[in-house]
Amino acid sequence: MAFITDGSGNVTSYCDASDVRDKDQRVFESNEVSYADAPDTPATLDEYIDDLAIKSTNRINQKIRASAKWRQYLGYTGEGIVDFNNIPAFNPNRIVSRQADFTDMCAYYVLKEYVLPKVADFGDELSPEVQKIQYYENKFQDLYEELTDMWDWYDREGDGIDNEDRMVSFRTNRRTRNKRNTTRVR
Repeated sequence: MAFITDGSGNVTSYCDASDVRDKDQRVFESNEVSYADAPDTPATLDEYIDDLAIKSTNRINQKIRASAKWRQYLGYTGEGIVDFNNIPAFNPNRIVSRQADFTDMCAYYVLKEYVLPKVADFGDELSPEVQKIQYYENKFQDLYEELTDMWDWYDREGDGIDNEDRMVSFRTNRRTRNKRNTTRVR
């Protein structure tokens, strides 16, 4: 599904409740996810998941803004950073391609950070929910690394993606076993 926007066209969420349910329907069928303790208690489970999706979108945006790859991208595009206390914000309205990847990434984040910990048995590391949390953490991290290694989806100036907006991080040809130097596309 496309990004969720407010009345003025600003992106508020990368996914909605149906996207999260599509990733793992069984967790909602086999468990009673309680949302009674949520602030401003939502009327339905879907409203609760939508609220979590908005919260996850904000966390993902902050994660991108805090990353060294964002600062590297700003330097590459000529914006540069004069003051590290005032790093320019990441604008989700400028994502013009690969929106489905952001939807998936947000759904993974909702599941791993908010939904599955409510039903997980953390006393047993082999419990299915704990394994799912790790699975969705890996899926999220793979997709996040892929997107921040290839900035071919972000329109910095708002005039369409051109060669000045694209940045692809190439790796050196040196052999290494370090995971951080390997970009995996699954």
